[in-house]
Amino acid sequence: MTDQQTHSVDILIVGAGPTGLTLANVLGQAGIRTLIIDRKPSTVAEPRAVSIDDESLRTMQFIGMDQQVLKDVVLGYGVHYFTRPGGHCFGKVEPTRSEYGFPRRNAFRQPLFEATLRQGGQRFASLEMRFGHELTSFQQADGQVEALIRNDAGQALKVCARYLVACDGGRSTVRTMLDIPMSGTTFKSRWIVLDTENDDDSFWQTRVYCDAERPIVEVPGPHRTRRFEVMIHPHEDADAMLQDERISEFLRPFRGDKPTTIVRKVVYTFHARMAERWRIGNVFLAGDAAHLTPPYAGQGMNSGIRDAHNLGWKLAEVIAGRLPDAALDSYESERRPHAWALIKLALNLGEVMAPRSRWHAAAISGFFRLVAYVPPLRDYFLQMKFKPKPRYYRGLLVRQGKPGGQQLVGTMCPQPKLQAVDGSIVRLDDVVGPAYALLAFGTQAAQMLAGLQAPLWDALGTRRIAIVPRQAAVAAIDSPGVVQCVDVEDQAQAFFKSLGAAIVLVRPDRYVAGSFTVAQEAVFAQACMDSFRLHSTPAAATATASAEGIVEASALVRPTALAE
Repeated sequence: MTDQQTHSVDILIVGAGPTGLTLANVLGQAGIRTLIIDRKPSTVAEPRAVSIDDESLRTMQFIGMDQQVLKDVVLGYGVHYFTRPGGHCFGKVEPTRSEYGFPRRNAFRQPLFEATLRQGGQRFASLEMRFGHELTSFQQADGQVEALIRNDAGQALKVCARYLVACDGGRSTVRTMLDIPMSGTTFKSRWIVLDTENDDDSFWQTRVYCDAERPIVEVPGPHRTRRFEVMIHPHEDADAMLQDERISEFLRPFRGDKPTTIVRKVVYTFHARMAERWRIGNVFLAGDAAHLTPPYAGQGMNSGIRDAHNLGWKLAEVIAGRLPDAALDSYESERRPHAWALIKLALNLGEVMAPRSRWHAAAISGFFRLVAYVPPLRDYFLQMKFKPKPRYYRGLLVRQGKPGGQQLVGTMCPQPKLQAVDGSIVRLDDVVGPAYALLAFGTQAAQMLAGLQAPLWDALGTRRIAIVPRQAAVAAIDSPGVVQCVDVEDQAQAFFKSLGAAIVLVRPDRYVAGSFTVAQEAVFAQACMDSFRLHSTPAAATATASAEGIVEASALVRPTALAE
Protein backbone atom coordinates (compact mmCIF):
# COMPACT_ATOMS: atom_id res chain seq x y z
CA MET A 1 0.00 0.00 0.00
CA THR A 2 1.37 3.41 -0.94
CA ASP A 3 0.93 6.50 1.22
CA GLN A 4 -2.61 6.91 -0.13
CA GLN A 5 -4.60 4.67 -2.40
CA THR A 6 -7.96 5.47 -3.94
CA HIS A 7 -10.65 2.82 -3.97
CA SER A 8 -14.05 3.10 -5.69
CA VAL A 9 -17.08 1.07 -4.57
CA ASP A 10 -20.84 1.33 -4.62
CA ILE A 11 -21.30 0.91 -0.86
CA LEU A 12 -18.94 1.61 2.04
CA ILE A 13 -19.98 -0.03 5.34
CA VAL A 14 -18.36 1.24 8.52
CA GLY A 15 -18.55 -1.37 11.29
CA ALA A 16 -18.31 -5.16 10.95
CA GLY A 17 -20.62 -6.26 13.75
CA PRO A 18 -23.81 -8.30 13.16
CA THR A 19 -25.58 -5.43 11.35
CA GLY A 20 -22.67 -4.53 9.09
CA LEU A 21 -21.77 -8.14 8.27
CA THR A 22 -25.39 -8.99 7.48
CA LEU A 23 -25.66 -5.94 5.21
CA ALA A 24 -22.38 -6.88 3.51
CA ASN A 25 -23.72 -10.38 2.75
CA VAL A 26 -27.00 -8.99 1.40
CA LEU A 27 -25.10 -6.67 -0.94
CA GLY A 28 -22.49 -9.28 -1.83
CA GLN A 29 -25.19 -11.72 -2.81
CA ALA A 30 -26.59 -9.07 -5.18
CA GLY A 31 -23.15 -8.51 -6.74
CA ILE A 32 -22.89 -4.92 -5.44
CA ARG A 33 -19.31 -3.58 -5.12
CA THR A 34 -19.00 -3.23 -1.37
CA LEU A 35 -16.22 -2.46 1.11
CA ILE A 36 -16.74 -3.10 4.82
CA ILE A 37 -14.21 -1.82 7.33
CA ASP A 38 -13.75 -2.14 11.08
CA ARG A 39 -11.10 -0.72 13.37
CA LYS A 40 -10.89 -3.99 15.30
CA PRO A 41 -8.31 -6.53 14.10
CA SER A 42 -11.04 -9.14 13.63
CA THR A 43 -14.62 -9.96 14.59
CA VAL A 44 -15.41 -9.90 18.32
CA ALA A 45 -13.95 -12.58 20.57
CA GLU A 46 -16.05 -11.89 23.68
CA PRO A 47 -19.74 -12.80 24.06
CA ARG A 48 -22.19 -9.93 23.62
CA ALA A 49 -25.70 -10.56 22.26
CA VAL A 50 -27.06 -14.00 23.20
CA SER A 51 -30.54 -14.15 21.60
CA ILE A 52 -31.43 -14.43 17.92
CA ASP A 53 -35.06 -14.49 16.80
CA ASP A 54 -37.04 -15.99 13.94
CA GLU A 55 -36.90 -12.89 11.77
CA SER A 56 -33.10 -12.72 11.99
CA LEU A 57 -32.76 -16.41 11.16
CA ARG A 58 -35.00 -15.82 8.16
CA THR A 59 -32.59 -13.10 7.04
CA MET A 60 -29.76 -15.64 7.41
CA GLN A 61 -31.77 -17.89 5.12
CA PHE A 62 -32.11 -15.00 2.65
CA ILE A 63 -28.31 -14.71 2.40
CA GLY A 64 -27.86 -18.49 2.24
CA MET A 65 -26.25 -18.76 5.69
CA ASP A 66 -29.00 -20.26 7.86
CA GLN A 67 -27.57 -23.78 7.99
CA GLN A 68 -24.11 -22.52 8.90
CA VAL A 69 -25.50 -20.21 11.59
CA LEU A 70 -27.78 -22.89 13.05
CA LYS A 71 -24.78 -25.07 13.90
CA ASP A 72 -24.12 -22.71 16.82
CA VAL A 73 -27.73 -22.00 17.85
CA VAL A 74 -29.98 -23.56 20.49
CA LEU A 75 -33.43 -23.44 18.92
CA GLY A 76 -36.69 -22.62 20.61
CA TYR A 77 -36.00 -21.72 24.21
CA GLY A 78 -38.44 -19.83 26.44
CA VAL A 79 -38.44 -17.87 29.69
CA HIS A 80 -39.44 -18.96 33.20
CA TYR A 81 -40.12 -16.23 35.75
CA PHE A 82 -39.30 -16.87 39.43
CA THR A 83 -39.97 -14.80 42.53
CA ARG A 84 -36.30 -15.14 43.59
CA PRO A 85 -33.45 -17.70 43.41
CA GLY A 86 -34.90 -20.81 45.01
CA GLY A 87 -38.41 -19.33 44.87
CA HIS A 88 -41.44 -20.51 42.94
CA CYS A 89 -42.03 -20.13 39.19
CA PHE A 90 -44.99 -17.80 38.66
CA GLY A 91 -44.96 -17.49 34.87
CA LYS A 92 -43.70 -19.16 31.71
CA VAL A 93 -43.24 -17.98 28.14
CA GLU A 94 -42.68 -20.98 25.87
CA PRO A 95 -43.48 -20.09 22.25
CA THR A 96 -43.99 -23.04 19.93
CA ARG A 97 -45.10 -21.29 16.73
CA SER A 98 -42.68 -20.85 13.84
CA GLU A 99 -44.76 -18.99 11.26
CA TYR A 100 -41.68 -17.43 9.67
CA GLY A 101 -39.84 -20.74 9.35
CA PHE A 102 -37.89 -20.73 12.63
CA PRO A 103 -38.66 -20.74 16.39
CA ARG A 104 -39.30 -17.31 17.88
CA ARG A 105 -36.51 -17.34 20.51
CA ASN A 106 -33.11 -18.96 20.09
CA ALA A 107 -29.79 -18.81 21.91
CA PHE A 108 -26.52 -18.12 20.13
CA ARG A 109 -23.01 -16.78 20.74
CA GLN A 110 -22.08 -13.54 18.99
CA PRO A 111 -18.39 -14.39 18.36
CA LEU A 112 -19.37 -17.56 16.51
CA PHE A 113 -22.13 -15.74 14.66
CA GLU A 114 -19.88 -12.93 13.46
CA ALA A 115 -17.16 -15.36 12.40
CA THR A 116 -19.72 -17.30 10.36
CA LEU A 117 -20.97 -14.14 8.64
CA ARG A 118 -17.40 -13.06 7.91
CA GLN A 119 -16.71 -16.43 6.32
CA GLY A 120 -19.94 -16.16 4.35
CA GLY A 121 -18.83 -12.84 2.90
CA GLN A 122 -15.85 -14.54 1.34
CA ARG A 123 -18.22 -16.14 -1.19
CA PHE A 124 -18.58 -12.87 -3.08
CA ALA A 125 -15.95 -11.38 -5.37
CA SER A 126 -17.74 -8.01 -5.18
CA LEU A 127 -17.31 -7.80 -1.39
CA GLU A 128 -14.08 -6.75 0.30
CA MET A 129 -13.54 -6.82 4.06
CA ARG A 130 -10.80 -4.83 5.78
CA PHE A 131 -10.28 -5.12 9.52
CA GLY A 132 -7.81 -2.90 11.32
CA HIS A 133 -9.10 0.05 9.28
CA GLU A 134 -10.72 3.15 10.79
CA LEU A 135 -12.76 5.94 9.25
CA THR A 136 -11.14 9.29 10.00
CA SER A 137 -13.29 11.66 7.93
CA PHE A 138 -15.72 11.86 5.03
CA GLN A 139 -17.49 14.42 2.89
CA GLN A 140 -20.39 14.36 0.45
CA ALA A 141 -20.53 16.00 -2.96
CA ASP A 142 -22.23 15.34 -6.32
CA GLY A 143 -24.09 12.27 -5.10
CA GLN A 144 -20.92 10.61 -3.81
CA VAL A 145 -19.28 10.03 -0.45
CA GLU A 146 -15.52 10.48 -0.23
CA ALA A 147 -14.07 8.87 2.90
CA LEU A 148 -10.57 8.86 4.35
CA ILE A 149 -9.54 5.64 6.08
CA ARG A 150 -6.37 4.66 7.92
CA ASN A 151 -5.12 1.22 8.79
CA ASP A 152 -3.28 0.13 11.93
CA ALA A 153 0.05 1.07 10.31
CA GLY A 154 -1.16 4.62 9.69
CA GLN A 155 -1.41 4.21 5.92
CA ALA A 156 -4.21 6.14 4.23
CA LEU A 157 -6.90 4.93 1.86
CA LYS A 158 -9.36 7.23 0.09
CA VAL A 159 -12.66 5.53 -0.70
CA CYS A 160 -15.16 6.96 -3.17
CA ALA A 161 -18.60 5.37 -2.66
CA ARG A 162 -22.10 6.10 -3.80
CA TYR A 163 -23.44 5.38 -0.30
CA LEU A 164 -21.99 5.02 3.19
CA VAL A 165 -23.77 2.98 5.87
CA ALA A 166 -22.77 3.49 9.50
CA CYS A 167 -23.03 0.22 11.44
CA ASP A 168 -20.45 1.38 13.98
CA GLY A 169 -22.38 0.93 17.20
CA GLY A 170 -23.92 3.00 19.95
CA ARG A 171 -20.95 5.40 20.04
CA SER A 172 -21.05 5.79 16.26
CA THR A 173 -18.24 7.89 14.84
CA VAL A 174 -20.28 8.56 11.72
CA ARG A 175 -23.30 9.73 13.70
CA THR A 176 -21.05 12.06 15.67
CA MET A 177 -19.51 13.45 12.48
CA LEU A 178 -23.00 14.08 11.12
CA ASP A 179 -23.96 15.80 14.41
CA ILE A 180 -27.13 13.71 14.71
CA PRO A 181 -28.43 13.72 18.31
CA MET A 182 -29.92 10.71 20.09
CA SER A 183 -33.25 11.12 21.86
CA GLY A 184 -35.55 8.88 23.86
CA THR A 185 -36.44 8.03 27.42
CA THR A 186 -34.29 8.81 30.42
CA PHE A 187 -34.21 5.10 31.30
CA LYS A 188 -30.86 3.87 32.57
CA SER A 189 -29.90 0.71 34.40
CA ARG A 190 -26.60 -0.93 35.31
CA TRP A 191 -26.12 -4.68 35.18
CA ILE A 192 -23.15 -6.99 35.67
CA VAL A 193 -22.90 -9.41 32.74
CA LEU A 194 -21.13 -12.70 33.44
CA ASP A 195 -20.44 -15.17 30.63
CA THR A 196 -19.45 -18.71 31.57
CA GLU A 197 -18.24 -21.84 29.81
CA ASN A 198 -18.22 -25.58 30.57
CA ASP A 199 -21.64 -25.23 32.16
CA ASP A 200 -23.18 -28.44 33.56
CA ASP A 201 -26.77 -27.17 33.98
CA SER A 202 -29.01 -29.02 31.52
CA PHE A 203 -31.95 -26.61 31.92
CA TRP A 204 -32.33 -24.92 28.54
CA GLN A 205 -34.89 -22.21 29.29
CA THR A 206 -34.03 -18.70 30.43
CA ARG A 207 -34.64 -18.13 34.13
CA VAL A 208 -35.58 -14.63 35.31
CA TYR A 209 -35.52 -13.98 39.06
CA CYS A 210 -37.81 -10.99 39.65
CA ASP A 211 -36.43 -10.23 43.08
CA ALA A 212 -36.67 -6.60 44.14
CA GLU A 213 -33.57 -7.04 46.29
CA ARG A 214 -31.42 -8.25 43.40
CA PRO A 215 -32.98 -9.04 39.97
CA ILE A 216 -30.97 -11.70 38.11
CA VAL A 217 -31.34 -13.18 34.62
CA GLU A 218 -29.84 -16.53 33.63
CA VAL A 219 -29.60 -17.35 29.90
CA PRO A 220 -28.44 -20.73 28.50
CA GLY A 221 -26.32 -20.79 25.37
CA PRO A 222 -24.90 -23.26 22.86
CA HIS A 223 -21.88 -25.44 23.53
CA ARG A 224 -22.36 -25.50 27.34
CA THR A 225 -22.23 -21.73 27.76
CA ARG A 226 -24.41 -19.64 30.07
CA ARG A 227 -24.90 -15.97 30.88
CA PHE A 228 -25.82 -14.38 34.21
CA GLU A 229 -27.01 -10.77 34.38
CA VAL A 230 -27.09 -9.18 37.84
CA MET A 231 -28.61 -5.78 38.54
CA ILE A 232 -26.53 -3.15 40.34
CA HIS A 233 -28.46 -0.71 42.53
CA PRO A 234 -27.83 3.04 42.09
CA HIS A 235 -25.99 3.36 45.40
CA GLU A 236 -23.58 0.47 44.68
CA ASP A 237 -20.06 0.82 43.31
CA ALA A 238 -19.64 -1.06 40.02
CA ASP A 239 -15.94 -1.85 40.50
CA ALA A 240 -16.57 -3.31 43.93
CA MET A 241 -19.35 -5.49 42.53
CA LEU A 242 -16.92 -7.01 40.00
CA GLN A 243 -14.59 -8.35 42.69
CA ASP A 244 -14.22 -12.13 42.76
CA GLU A 245 -15.81 -12.53 46.18
CA ARG A 246 -18.93 -10.62 45.13
CA ILE A 247 -19.17 -12.60 41.87
CA SER A 248 -19.00 -15.85 43.88
CA GLU A 249 -21.74 -14.50 46.13
CA PHE A 250 -24.00 -13.77 43.17
CA LEU A 251 -23.46 -17.21 41.62
CA ARG A 252 -23.72 -19.29 44.82
CA PRO A 253 -27.53 -19.78 44.61
CA PHE A 254 -27.07 -21.27 41.13
CA ARG A 255 -23.64 -22.90 41.24
CA GLY A 256 -23.10 -23.64 44.92
CA ASP A 257 -19.40 -24.16 45.57
CA LYS A 258 -18.75 -25.76 42.16
CA PRO A 259 -16.00 -24.06 40.13
CA THR A 260 -17.28 -21.77 37.39
CA THR A 261 -15.34 -20.82 34.28
CA ILE A 262 -15.98 -17.10 33.79
CA VAL A 263 -14.79 -15.87 30.41
CA ARG A 264 -16.10 -12.33 30.69
CA LYS A 265 -17.37 -9.97 33.36
CA VAL A 266 -18.40 -6.44 32.56
CA VAL A 267 -20.82 -3.75 33.69
CA TYR A 268 -23.31 -2.48 31.13
CA THR A 269 -25.48 0.62 31.26
CA PHE A 270 -28.62 0.15 29.20
CA HIS A 271 -30.32 2.98 27.33
CA ALA A 272 -33.50 3.38 25.30
CA ARG A 273 -32.61 5.95 22.67
CA MET A 274 -32.97 6.64 18.96
CA ALA A 275 -31.16 8.84 16.46
CA GLU A 276 -33.29 11.77 15.34
CA ARG A 277 -32.40 11.11 11.69
CA TRP A 278 -31.26 7.90 9.99
CA ARG A 279 -30.20 9.47 6.71
CA ILE A 280 -28.34 12.59 5.65
CA GLY A 281 -27.62 12.73 1.94
CA ASN A 282 -26.03 9.44 0.93
CA VAL A 283 -25.11 8.39 4.47
CA PHE A 284 -27.30 6.06 6.53
CA LEU A 285 -27.32 4.88 10.14
CA ALA A 286 -28.17 1.28 11.02
CA GLY A 287 -28.19 -0.95 14.09
CA ASP A 288 -27.00 0.56 17.37
CA ALA A 289 -25.84 3.65 15.50
CA ALA A 290 -29.54 4.37 14.85
CA HIS A 291 -31.21 2.98 18.00
CA LEU A 292 -30.23 1.64 21.42
CA THR A 293 -32.49 -1.01 22.95
CA PRO A 294 -32.47 -2.31 26.54
CA PRO A 295 -31.71 -6.06 26.56
CA TYR A 296 -34.84 -7.29 28.34
CA ALA A 297 -36.56 -8.42 25.11
CA GLY A 298 -33.38 -9.63 23.40
CA GLN A 299 -34.09 -7.39 20.42
CA GLY A 300 -31.13 -5.01 20.14
CA MET A 301 -29.06 -7.03 17.68
CA ASN A 302 -32.16 -8.40 15.98
CA SER A 303 -33.38 -4.88 15.24
CA GLY A 304 -30.03 -4.17 13.59
CA ILE A 305 -30.37 -7.23 11.38
CA ARG A 306 -33.83 -6.03 10.35
CA ASP A 307 -32.24 -2.69 9.41
CA ALA A 308 -29.62 -4.48 7.32
CA HIS A 309 -32.17 -6.52 5.40
CA ASN A 310 -34.53 -3.61 4.79
CA LEU A 311 -31.81 -1.22 3.65
CA GLY A 312 -29.70 -3.84 1.90
CA TRP A 313 -32.18 -5.03 -0.70
CA LYS A 314 -33.20 -1.45 -1.48
CA LEU A 315 -29.58 -0.34 -1.96
CA ALA A 316 -29.05 -3.30 -4.28
CA GLU A 317 -32.12 -2.35 -6.31
CA VAL A 318 -31.03 1.30 -6.52
CA ILE A 319 -27.51 0.40 -7.64
CA ALA A 320 -28.99 -1.98 -10.25
CA GLY A 321 -31.25 0.81 -11.54
CA ARG A 322 -34.54 -0.83 -10.59
CA LEU A 323 -35.38 1.58 -7.78
CA PRO A 324 -34.83 5.34 -7.52
CA ASP A 325 -32.67 6.93 -4.86
CA ALA A 326 -35.75 8.38 -3.13
CA ALA A 327 -37.00 4.85 -2.44
CA LEU A 328 -34.24 4.70 0.18
CA ASP A 329 -36.17 7.23 2.26
CA SER A 330 -38.60 4.38 2.98
CA TYR A 331 -35.87 2.69 5.05
CA GLU A 332 -36.39 5.03 7.99
CA SER A 333 -40.14 5.48 7.54
CA GLU A 334 -40.59 1.71 7.64
CA ARG A 335 -38.04 0.71 10.25
CA ARG A 336 -38.27 3.54 12.81
CA PRO A 337 -41.79 2.76 14.18
CA HIS A 338 -41.05 -0.95 14.54
CA ALA A 339 -37.68 -0.35 16.18
CA TRP A 340 -39.28 2.02 18.68
CA ALA A 341 -42.10 -0.47 19.37
CA LEU A 342 -39.47 -3.05 20.36
CA ILE A 343 -37.69 -0.52 22.57
CA LYS A 344 -40.99 0.06 24.39
CA LEU A 345 -41.47 -3.70 24.69
CA ALA A 346 -38.05 -3.98 26.32
CA LEU A 347 -38.90 -1.20 28.75
CA ASN A 348 -42.16 -2.93 29.71
CA LEU A 349 -40.40 -6.27 30.20
CA GLY A 350 -37.86 -4.46 32.35
CA GLU A 351 -40.70 -3.57 34.71
CA VAL A 352 -41.33 -7.31 35.11
CA MET A 353 -37.71 -8.45 35.30
CA ALA A 354 -36.53 -5.69 37.63
CA PRO A 355 -39.39 -4.78 40.01
CA ARG A 356 -38.91 -1.53 41.92
CA SER A 357 -40.11 -2.85 45.28
CA ARG A 358 -41.36 -5.94 47.09
CA TRP A 359 -44.93 -4.75 46.56
CA HIS A 360 -44.27 -4.36 42.83
CA ALA A 361 -42.74 -7.85 42.65
CA ALA A 362 -45.73 -9.38 44.50
CA ALA A 363 -48.16 -7.63 42.17
CA ILE A 364 -46.38 -8.98 39.10
CA SER A 365 -46.25 -12.57 40.33
CA GLY A 366 -49.89 -12.39 41.41
CA PHE A 367 -50.93 -11.14 37.99
CA PHE A 368 -49.17 -14.00 36.22
CA ARG A 369 -50.73 -16.58 38.55
CA LEU A 370 -54.17 -15.24 37.63
CA VAL A 371 -53.32 -15.24 33.92
CA ALA A 372 -52.75 -19.00 34.08
CA TYR A 373 -56.51 -19.45 34.63
CA VAL A 374 -57.54 -17.36 31.61
CA PRO A 375 -56.61 -19.30 28.43
CA PRO A 376 -56.60 -16.36 25.98
CA LEU A 377 -54.37 -14.30 28.27
CA ARG A 378 -52.23 -17.33 29.09
CA ASP A 379 -51.62 -18.02 25.40
CA TYR A 380 -50.95 -14.33 24.76
CA PHE A 381 -47.92 -14.55 27.03
CA LEU A 382 -47.04 -18.20 26.45
CA GLN A 383 -46.76 -17.77 22.66
CA MET A 384 -45.07 -14.34 22.85
CA LYS A 385 -47.98 -12.62 21.15
CA PHE A 386 -47.03 -9.51 23.11
CA LYS A 387 -44.03 -9.04 20.82
CA PRO A 388 -44.91 -6.38 18.21
CA LYS A 389 -45.55 -8.06 14.88
CA PRO A 390 -43.27 -7.05 12.04
CA ARG A 391 -45.43 -4.47 10.27
CA TYR A 392 -44.81 -1.43 8.07
CA TYR A 393 -47.43 1.28 7.70
CA ARG A 394 -45.62 3.69 5.38
CA GLY A 395 -43.11 3.07 2.62
CA LEU A 396 -42.91 0.98 -0.54
CA LEU A 397 -46.43 -0.39 -0.23
CA VAL A 398 -49.58 -0.42 -2.36
CA ARG A 399 -52.83 -0.17 -0.41
CA GLN A 400 -55.79 -1.11 -2.56
CA GLY A 401 -58.09 -4.02 -3.27
CA LYS A 402 -60.16 -6.12 -0.86
CA PRO A 403 -60.15 -5.24 2.87
CA GLY A 404 -58.57 -8.61 3.69
CA GLY A 405 -55.72 -7.87 1.34
CA GLN A 406 -55.25 -4.36 2.70
CA GLN A 407 -54.87 -5.77 6.22
CA LEU A 408 -51.92 -7.87 5.04
CA VAL A 409 -50.09 -5.00 3.32
CA GLY A 410 -46.92 -4.20 5.21
CA THR A 411 -46.93 -7.45 7.20
CA MET A 412 -44.27 -10.13 6.96
CA CYS A 413 -45.37 -13.03 4.77
CA PRO A 414 -45.33 -16.37 6.62
CA GLN A 415 -42.98 -19.09 5.44
CA PRO A 416 -44.91 -22.34 5.01
CA LYS A 417 -43.39 -25.72 4.34
CA LEU A 418 -44.13 -26.80 0.78
CA GLN A 419 -43.81 -29.97 -1.26
CA ALA A 420 -42.08 -29.49 -4.60
CA VAL A 421 -43.08 -31.37 -7.74
CA ASP A 422 -40.26 -33.84 -7.14
CA GLY A 423 -41.70 -34.72 -3.73
CA SER A 424 -39.08 -32.90 -1.65
CA ILE A 425 -40.11 -30.70 1.30
CA VAL A 426 -38.91 -27.13 0.92
CA ARG A 427 -39.50 -23.78 2.58
CA LEU A 428 -41.12 -20.89 0.72
CA ASP A 429 -38.06 -18.63 0.81
CA ASP A 430 -35.86 -21.35 -0.66
CA VAL A 431 -38.20 -21.46 -3.64
CA VAL A 432 -38.37 -17.68 -4.02
CA GLY A 433 -34.68 -16.86 -3.54
CA PRO A 434 -33.51 -13.25 -3.01
CA ALA A 435 -36.21 -11.76 -5.25
CA TYR A 436 -39.70 -10.35 -5.45
CA ALA A 437 -42.42 -12.99 -5.52
CA LEU A 438 -45.97 -13.28 -6.80
CA LEU A 439 -47.83 -15.83 -4.67
CA ALA A 440 -51.20 -17.38 -5.42
CA PHE A 441 -53.10 -20.15 -3.62
CA GLY A 442 -55.70 -22.63 -4.83
CA THR A 443 -56.32 -25.22 -7.51
CA GLN A 444 -56.26 -22.49 -10.20
CA ALA A 445 -53.21 -20.67 -8.79
CA ALA A 446 -50.83 -21.77 -11.55
CA GLN A 447 -53.19 -20.68 -14.30
CA MET A 448 -53.75 -17.33 -12.57
CA LEU A 449 -50.03 -16.62 -12.41
CA ALA A 450 -49.32 -17.89 -15.90
CA GLY A 451 -51.86 -15.47 -17.32
CA LEU A 452 -50.30 -12.32 -15.82
CA GLN A 453 -49.03 -10.02 -18.56
CA ALA A 454 -47.94 -6.73 -16.98
CA PRO A 455 -44.34 -5.86 -17.97
CA LEU A 456 -43.69 -4.81 -14.37
CA TRP A 457 -43.28 -8.37 -13.10
CA ASP A 458 -40.37 -9.15 -15.41
CA ALA A 459 -38.86 -5.71 -14.83
CA LEU A 460 -38.69 -6.50 -11.10
CA GLY A 461 -37.36 -10.02 -11.70
CA THR A 462 -40.37 -11.48 -9.91
CA ARG A 463 -40.71 -15.22 -9.19
CA ARG A 464 -44.19 -16.72 -9.63
CA ILE A 465 -45.09 -19.33 -7.00
CA ALA A 466 -48.36 -21.29 -7.19
CA ILE A 467 -49.34 -23.05 -3.95
CA VAL A 468 -52.09 -25.67 -4.13
CA PRO A 469 -54.06 -27.11 -1.18
CA ARG A 470 -52.78 -30.26 0.48
CA GLN A 471 -55.68 -32.35 -0.82
CA ALA A 472 -55.29 -31.19 -4.43
CA ALA A 473 -52.95 -32.44 -7.14
CA VAL A 474 -50.49 -30.16 -8.87
CA ALA A 475 -52.04 -29.02 -12.14
CA ALA A 476 -50.12 -29.64 -15.34
CA ILE A 477 -49.62 -26.34 -17.14
CA ASP A 478 -47.22 -25.39 -19.89
CA SER A 479 -45.60 -22.44 -18.16
CA PRO A 480 -41.93 -22.70 -17.20
CA GLY A 481 -42.20 -19.34 -15.44
CA VAL A 482 -44.48 -20.69 -12.67
CA VAL A 483 -43.21 -22.86 -9.81
CA GLN A 484 -45.87 -25.13 -8.30
CA CYS A 485 -45.84 -26.45 -4.74
CA VAL A 486 -48.23 -28.16 -2.31
CA ASP A 487 -49.21 -26.65 1.04
CA VAL A 488 -48.31 -29.66 3.19
CA GLU A 489 -49.21 -28.13 6.59
CA ASP A 490 -52.07 -25.79 5.56
CA GLN A 491 -50.02 -22.72 6.55
CA ALA A 492 -50.48 -21.01 3.20
CA GLN A 493 -54.19 -21.73 3.26
CA ALA A 494 -54.50 -19.87 6.58
CA PHE A 495 -52.60 -16.88 5.16
CA PHE A 496 -54.76 -16.69 2.02
CA LYS A 497 -58.04 -17.22 3.90
CA SER A 498 -58.94 -13.52 3.86
CA LEU A 499 -57.73 -13.02 0.30
CA GLY A 500 -59.73 -15.51 -1.70
CA ALA A 501 -58.65 -15.72 -5.34
CA ALA A 502 -56.02 -13.02 -5.02
CA ILE A 503 -52.35 -12.75 -5.87
CA VAL A 504 -49.86 -11.34 -3.37
CA LEU A 505 -46.77 -9.32 -4.28
CA VAL A 506 -44.01 -9.99 -1.74
CA ARG A 507 -40.88 -7.84 -1.56
CA PRO A 508 -37.37 -9.33 -1.31
CA ASP A 509 -37.42 -8.71 2.46
CA ARG A 510 -40.54 -10.93 2.65
CA TYR A 511 -42.98 -8.11 3.41
CA VAL A 512 -46.29 -7.96 1.56
CA ALA A 513 -46.29 -5.01 -0.85
CA GLY A 514 -49.92 -5.51 -1.94
CA SER A 515 -52.48 -7.90 -3.41
CA PHE A 516 -54.76 -8.02 -6.43
CA THR A 517 -57.02 -10.31 -8.48
CA VAL A 518 -56.34 -11.27 -12.08
CA ALA A 519 -58.97 -8.76 -13.19
CA GLN A 520 -57.20 -6.03 -11.20
CA GLU A 521 -53.72 -6.77 -12.56
CA ALA A 522 -53.45 -3.73 -14.82
CA VAL A 523 -54.81 -1.39 -12.12
CA PHE A 524 -52.50 -2.84 -9.46
CA ALA A 525 -49.46 -2.71 -11.73
CA GLN A 526 -50.22 0.93 -12.46
CA ALA A 527 -50.59 1.57 -8.71
CA CYS A 528 -47.11 0.13 -8.26
CA MET A 529 -45.89 2.35 -11.07
CA ASP A 530 -47.45 5.34 -9.32
CA SER A 531 -46.26 4.42 -5.82
CA PHE A 532 -42.70 3.61 -6.89
CA ARG A 533 -42.79 6.13 -9.80
CA LEU A 534 -41.98 3.55 -12.45
CA HIS A 535 -41.24 4.73 -15.95
CA SER A 536 -40.54 2.76 -19.13
CA THR A 537 -37.28 3.53 -20.93
CA PRO A 538 -35.63 1.84 -23.93
CA ALA A 539 -32.38 1.39 -21.98
CA ALA A 540 -34.15 -0.38 -19.14
CA ALA A 541 -36.12 -2.49 -21.57
CA THR A 542 -32.91 -3.67 -23.21
CA ALA A 543 -31.34 -4.50 -19.86
CA THR A 544 -34.24 -6.38 -18.30
CA ALA A 545 -36.40 -7.77 -21.10
CA SER A 546 -37.40 -11.42 -20.91
CA ALA A 547 -35.33 -14.02 -22.72
CA GLU A 548 -37.99 -14.29 -25.40
CA GLY A 549 -37.78 -10.56 -26.04
CA ILE A 550 -41.53 -10.12 -25.83
CA VAL A 551 -41.76 -8.08 -22.63
CA GLU A 552 -40.83 -4.42 -22.46
CA ALA A 553 -39.26 -3.80 -19.06
CA SER A 554 -39.56 -0.79 -16.80
CA ALA A 555 -36.99 1.18 -14.88
CA LEU A 556 -37.61 3.32 -11.85
CA VAL A 557 -37.03 7.05 -11.67
CA ARG A 558 -36.99 9.28 -8.65
CA PRO A 559 -40.47 9.44 -7.08
CA THR A 560 -41.83 12.67 -5.66
CA ALA A 561 -43.38 10.81 -2.71
CA LEU A 562 -43.60 7.36 -1.22
CA ALA A 563 -46.79 5.43 -0.68
CA GLU A 564 -48.46 6.32 2.59
